[in-house]
Amino acid sequence: MKLGWPVVVFGIAFLLPLALLYWHRAKAWYLHVISVLLAVGIAVIPDPKGKLPMLASVGENTVYLTIGFVCVFLGVWGLAAPLFRGTRGRRA
Repeated sequence: MKLGWPVVVFGIAFLLPLALLYWHRAKAWYLHVISVLLAVGIAVIPDPKGKLPMLASVGENTVYLTIGFVCVFLGVWGLAAPLFRGTRGRRA
């Protein structure tokens, strides 16, 4: 796999949740905690290579990039939430 694909995929996985948090602000705290726990849970699942017949037609790199994208997206969305609390535009 060329270096370009992982850079693009993980760059989008990092910047997309930051943009969503900027536009929509942080939601309830427990949703962000659940997203971090889910990201860690997905990351520690053993390698699916050869165990799921439906993944046989999809390339191995595609599976790894998809799992990585989900983990990075959920992790950044959950961990960056405290930086985006409050309402934008309203001053006290």
